[in-house]
Amino acid sequence: MADWEDEKFNEVFDNVYATTKYRRLLDPGFSIRELESLLETLYVSDGNDQGGRGRVGDIVSSATIAAHEQVLAEWKNDKNK
Repeated sequence: MADWEDEKFNEVFDNVYATTKYRRLLDPGFSIRELESLLETLYVSDGNDQGGRGRVGDIVSSATIAAHEQVLAEWKNDKNK
């Protein structure tokens, strides 16, 4: 990836990761199942790119999914301890 692409990915990843972790801590109704459902929706959305969202849109989508996957993995790991 080009430098601007890495920067954009990291910016989106960091923001989504922090927001999702914060929600996990503060929202008692937010569950692993809800996060998994959100990820399923993001996967479908990522695959539905008939109109072509462009490089920035692809980066945002990838970073958003990666951040949610990271939070989910950490959450499941925390439960197994």
